[in-house]
Amino acid sequence: MSINSIPINKIISELDNISVYGTIGKKISDVEALLSNDRLFSLPSLRNTKKIEYKFEDENKNTASKTFNKKNNNNFNYNEPLYGKNATYEIINDCLIYTHSSIQLRFKEAIEGAIKRLEQEDLSKIKTIIVDIRGNTGGHSKLNELLMNFLRRHSDKKLICLTDYKVFSGGRFALRDLLALGAISIGEGIGTPINCYGNFKLFTVDDHEFFVSTCYHHPCKHLQANSKEQFNELITKDLQVPIIFKPDIEVKQTKEDFLNGIDTVLNYAIKYSKKQLNRSSSRYGI
Repeated sequence: MSINSIPINKIISELDNISVYGTIGKKISDVEALLSNDRLFSLPSLRNTKKIEYKFEDENKNTASKTFNKKNNNNFNYNEPLYGKNATYEIINDCLIYTHSSIQLRFKEAIEGAIKRLEQEDLSKIKTIIVDIRGNTGGHSKLNELLMNFLRRHSDKKLICLTDYKVFSGGRFALRDLLALGAISIGEGIGTPINCYGNFKLFTVDDHEFFVSTCYHHPCKHLQANSKEQFNELITKDLQVPIIFKPDIEVKQTKEDFLNGIDTVLNYAIKYSKKQLNRSSSRYGI
């Protein structure tokens, strides 16, 4: 891949110089987003250009290209592949797979509708519920409650949670709740420490924009500090040490599966569920 005939590795290196991150997951997530953003025109290699031309080459040397003009409102929509089919579900054999990839307020009706439809489903034959929170960058944390209340009403099912490096903010709260419900986590580490700063606000100083955190969260200890005074009173040094989440079973999307449209992580979770259920049944002579 190249942009304006510049090797993609050089572009990524320049993006890395303007990105602020605390984890590798955050770095990768930011670079992916910036590759489809007008900020590309601010990079040293692209600063004097009026258009961006992406060129792609597959393993068979077939090429494709796409060009965007500066200030074009039709640039690639990064949110669409990021959030996918949020607030949807499917049933495969005895697994219910629910996609919980965003809790932004614009998905409120979709989430409410999906849970309402699920309540009307006959789930008597469902053995495992797989909740896919990959790509959940957060939003309105209270929208997690609809899903969690549903899961509590079906606590007889085995619970699996799929994670990746694009889970942040309120998505992290969903992860906390799922783990508290006994979920087995499968996938990658998330893009933020479990305890971190959040609720960013945008400030402009001399025409430069800065995002500044306005609070500290420690969801597992149910701690939140919304002011300097609260922070100094509640947040001790040991609570400021980053807690890095690692899934119970680490599985990453493979390049080969990606090129063939196969979800490596979901497929593993379905096979894992079947294997565990067979093992559980054999213990009881079933």
